[in-house]
Order: sequence, then C-alpha cells, then structure tokens
Amino acid sequence: MPEASPAVDAIRSVIADLAAIPDPADRARAVGTVLDAVPDLQAGLRAARQAAVIELRATQTLAEVADILGISVPRVSQIASGVSRSSRK
Repeated sequence: MPEASPAVDAIRSVIADLAAIPDPADRARAVGTVLDAVPDLQAGLRAARQAAVIELRATQTLAEVADILGISVPRVSQIASGVSRSSRK
C-alpha cells in the first residue's frame, strides 16, 4: 500500500464518497466517469512528478534526488526523461 499522505487520503475519501452513493445506478455512473478520467489523471500526475524531479535536478545530483525521493538513481533519470513504468513494458 502506498505511504500515507494528505493527497492519498483525499483520493481515498473521494473513493469512499463514491462507494457511499445510495442508488446503485448513480453510483455506477459516477464511478464509471471517474474510471474514464483515470488515464488523463495519471498523465497529469506523471507530468507534475516529472516537473518536480526536473526542478530538484536543477540544484541536486541524481543520487541526491534519488535519496530524497527514496527511489533509485536510474528511476530518477527515467522520471526526468518522461519514462513511466507503463511505457517501459
């Protein structure tokens, strides 16, 4: 499970809100709408992460950024270059 963070908690709260919609048809439509948006949401998240890593790289080495983020040096390089895990398959 991903490390807890306010952002992850907020997303979990939205999921709980969706699951709590009383009418199953309304719930299915609402969840479907969110699921349809997931690819765009993931792209936005990847872009935000890439921008943050590039910003870090402006003043830090790959090894320093890797240590800060708790990931490998090659992964930092991949993120900065825009390589996602799904695109490496």
